Amino acid sequence: MNLPTPNRFPRDRRMTPATSSPTPLPLGKLRTWLAIALVGLPPLVMAQATTPGADIDRVRAATQRLIEQLVEQGLLTRARAELLLKDLDAPAAAPAAAPASPAASGAPAPAAVAAPAAVRVPYIPEFVRQQLKEELRGELALQASRDGWAGPNSVPAWVRGIRLEGDLRTRFQQDEFDDGNAPALSVTETNRTRAVTLANTTVDRQRLRVRARLGATITADAQWSGGIRLSTGSATDPLSANQTLGTYGNRYTATFDRAFIRWRASPSMNVVMGRFGNPWVSTDLVWANDLSFDGAAWQWTPDLGRFGRGFVTAAAMPVQELELAGDKWLYGLQAGVQWPGSGLLSGRVALAYYHYANIKGRANSAGSSLQDSSAPAFAQKGNTYFNISSDPARPLLALAADYRIVALTGNLDLRSFGDKRLGLSAEIARNVGFDANEVSARLGTRVDAQTLGYQLRLSLGDVEIDAAGKWQVFLAYKRVERDAVLDAFTDSDLRGGGTDLKGYSLGGSYGLGRHSSLTLRWLGADALSGAPLSQDTLQLDLLMRF
Repeated sequence: MNLPTPNRFPRDRRMTPATSSPTPLPLGKLRTWLAIALVGLPPLVMAQATTPGADIDRVRAATQRLIEQLVEQGLLTRARAELLLKDLDAPAAAPAAAPASPAASGAPAPAAVAAPAAVRVPYIPEFVRQQLKEELRGELALQASRDGWAGPNSVPAWVRGIRLEGDLRTRFQQDEFDDGNAPALSVTETNRTRAVTLANTTVDRQRLRVRARLGATITADAQWSGGIRLSTGSATDPLSANQTLGTYGNRYTATFDRAFIRWRASPSMNVVMGRFGNPWVSTDLVWANDLSFDGAAWQWTPDLGRFGRGFVTAAAMPVQELELAGDKWLYGLQAGVQWPGSGLLSGRVALAYYHYANIKGRANSAGSSLQDSSAPAFAQKGNTYFNISSDPARPLLALAADYRIVALTGNLDLRSFGDKRLGLSAEIARNVGFDANEVSARLGTRVDAQTLGYQLRLSLGDVEIDAAGKWQVFLAYKRVERDAVLDAFTDSDLRGGGTDLKGYSLGGSYGLGRHSSLTLRWLGADALSGAPLSQDTLQLDLLMRF
């Protein structure tokens, strides 16, 4: 289980309080700001050179206001401003000496002519202007790159905090049933229609299916993040996002199967709340691969030094909220350790306890329906059920036992054949909440405890099929007794899903391109203790991730 790491963000830009003393502007920046003013003012002064002196006064007043604004913004110290203002108010230099007067030469004196007012025009050489322009352009480019508001590859900060991901998968699936299969009751359809409904156990079936998922992870800062995801599939099936093709061209249903907020209290601790992915280290023995969870989970991953890294996950998850009856909950606690290994071997091991509250059915009294809500809203097949309806003509099936599951999970990863890896994963689970005497009394017949399940999986090849030419082959064996785990949440592919089965799955994946792969998988399983039920399944998947 890998915990997400929030993205890094630029530091906050904090403004200096107005009451603090201004920091003297470096000479380079002072020269740049004054150049902006001086480059713009000379053309105005020259344009007004032949106008009365009042226009020159307006230029001088504008320059004084500019200097005052630089002081107010902390770009210019008051001492330097006083020097500039003093120089601005200095009288103009005396004009050059006039030629000898006519009176001195004996000529008559002409009428008096008023001399034009002197105009002081600052002059900046062209190469200095060009240098100042380049400095200003460089500073603006640096600020744009730092703040992310300009540049060909720059995006605003709020966009950088969003990361999109998703996948598209098309599947050809063929299901083949044994001729000797017995009829099997569909628990979900029976409870929905309140009439006995049988599942298909005899007619072979071929389907084209598609799965589309699009999610976004939003990171606000180093502590707060969240995520949402849209997915195809049925709104009443929590285990699969597959959409079967062949609906007269009708549109597919899309629902939110992820919506959560995560708070990272420290680098090794975080809390997530909402609807999120599987927080447990597990296989599909207890939890189906596409299952999402409602509720809240707390995760801690302490550093154990040379022993590796530990992990602890505690969660409280509502299974079904009921207005007039006790809500159904799942409480879980898991602890383990993982060691990455600097050599050839790495792995992890985890021990978990899953406790379901109010999951067991309660029979209605005669003529009553108050306990109808204790029946499950979704089920597959395999667990022990009994009829809680007070009307025999309207059956309603509910779980006959409690489910308190202890699960031990581990995997080893051995580097072999160059960059290829040999992986071994295993999980064993037992339902310690099953009481055979209580269940037998509830059903009126003797029921033995069948509460053990386990799975072994062997794989060889690349860990991730994310490039052309990468490959992986795998082989798995699973044996799940009737009440070892809750059938509503276990794998939905092997023998059509559920418990009370034993069987194999084998196949391989091959990379076709970047994040594109082809997977061929065969699954076959038989019933353990119930009525005969055997099924073989062939799946061919084309997957593209982004």
